[in-house]
Amino acid sequence: MKGMNTPLPSRQIVLRGAHNVRDLGGYLTAQGTPVPMRRFLRGDCLHRLDDGEPERLHFEGLRMVVDLRTAREVRDAPSRLARQRGVEWVNLPLFDALSPAALAEVEVPEGHPLLAMYITAIETRGAAIRTILSRISTVRDGAVLFNCTAGKDRTGIIAALLLGLAGVSHTDIISDYALTEQFIPELVSEFLSRSRANGGDVEAYAALLESPASAMAGMMEHLDAQYGSVMGYLDHIEIPTDVLSRLQVRLGVTG
Repeated sequence: MKGMNTPLPSRQIVLRGAHNVRDLGGYLTAQGTPVPMRRFLRGDCLHRLDDGEPERLHFEGLRMVVDLRTAREVRDAPSRLARQRGVEWVNLPLFDALSPAALAEVEVPEGHPLLAMYITAIETRGAAIRTILSRISTVRDGAVLFNCTAGKDRTGIIAALLLGLAGVSHTDIISDYALTEQFIPELVSEFLSRSRANGGDVEAYAALLESPASAMAGMMEHLDAQYGSVMGYLDHIEIPTDVLSRLQVRLGVTG
């Protein structure tokens, strides 16, 4: 994990067998200082990592992996980091229980279908988000990597909340989310081919595999309108003050 002060696209951490592992470092906080590098990493599914890559990540500072996928996803595609010595791996699903009924209950503005998913997660999965951020906050040294399948939706929500906690601008949060589109075309092609072979609605599925800036912009607007800010939302879901303080220290924000 080299190149710690390089431009935005090189935040991608190139790993054999993964597509969308990136560092959240470098964005300017509310205090005008950059989020430190190699504290928080976001990623896609890690079940195809080549031999040697898990060991390299540990050697270069990785200490925890928070897998946001469902138990079934984990069972079908076990993470190569789940048994890496020196790395704590934990499965904390974010979208479990995000049923069609839940999607129907939450009022969301018109727009991209992903926006409905993100706002529904924000409004119905507060306890899961509290658990995820609390677990992430236990890492004192080294890096924590949180991931899902494409490193886009579940991972994007947690990344946005962490960057928002640091006071990173909405513009940078939205840009960080939208960067995924540059890194996962092979994954998108694979997922669509699989859906087509299974007789799925490929057109509808393709929309859910996009990474439109408008979806993340809408989520951030929702947080501001309903809670005043990301911090207001985190207070609303009752994340303990000590957890927020530890995360802010790791994000380079001091009292």
